[in-house]
Amino acid sequence: MEPVDIIPLASSSSVDEHQQNEQQQQQQQGSKTAGGDVIRFVAEAGQPVVAFTGTNISSAEPTFGQIVSKSGECVVAKPVEYISEEHLDWVWQNRIGPSAKLKKDVNWNVMTNKNFFLDKFVHNNDSINYCVRWDTSTNLKKDIASKFKDVLERHYNKWNKWLEGYNCWPFRKLETSVTVRLDGRVSGQLYERNLDSDGVPQCPVECYRFYDHVNNMWSDTSACESEPFDVSFWLKEDIPYGYGYDWGQEVSLNDTMNNLYDEDILFIGHEIGHGFGLPDFYGLDSKPARDFPNSIMMAYSSSTITASDGWMLRRVLDHVKPRLKI
Repeated sequence: MEPVDIIPLASSSSVDEHQQNEQQQQQQQGSKTAGGDVIRFVAEAGQPVVAFTGTNISSAEPTFGQIVSKSGECVVAKPVEYISEEHLDWVWQNRIGPSAKLKKDVNWNVMTNKNFFLDKFVHNNDSINYCVRWDTSTNLKKDIASKFKDVLERHYNKWNKWLEGYNCWPFRKLETSVTVRLDGRVSGQLYERNLDSDGVPQCPVECYRFYDHVNNMWSDTSACESEPFDVSFWLKEDIPYGYGYDWGQEVSLNDTMNNLYDEDILFIGHEIGHGFGLPDFYGLDSKPARDFPNSIMMAYSSSTITASDGWMLRRVLDHVKPRLKI
């Protein structure tokens, strides 16, 4: 998740359009989104940018919308409010489905990657293990490290609320287990000989449990001297935002620490969304319409998981369910 372009809004040959955009900005600055976030400014692509990356706002409550499956079958549905079926179809066709034009870090095909979080949770029967990378010169204190499990688990289960009861998803609660491997004073081990290309201590590769697409099987972790891990939680002091994919989350250490006691941490919820296979929505060409509804996946437009996020996740489940064998 990277910074977004802000107002002044996109340049236009029409003075009237520019004035309309300025009026829109003035009306929205300081007001609140439908989800309760305070608006700081308006991005060039039209979405509001929230003022705070840590909040205590309630996430949208899931609904089933219009159920299209038959009685007695797994519940499959389509939305009747907030986000349209047409928007969901566009995201699938143009961003994450087999027809999407692949672009590094922009578009991908969730059908060809069996290492996303839905796959991991099913493989592990409702849980995933974490390795924490504390990338700073300061020591990771035990009381801080003890908070990570609850923070991560809480955000996973905010996503899982949209899966519970839908299309025979089997898990009502997702579990996380954190193994801290980069500070000897905290439970876990210090791996001084495992360094990445930048010389930063990393979690041992022999302990990384992932889907090996070359051999079409889950990786062999028999050489791991402790518990295997499925994803990394990498806190970096030198970045102000974050990144995420099937390998885990790389987030701003400072932002995370500033918001550690908040219910919602935007960067964590957002980067977890990437691990479920959902893309970023930044510019106009990345979304189906300028009025695409706010979501945690759309450039700071929400600090919480919205109905847009939930329905996009449900669409991923609809398509990958056959390989999950649930």
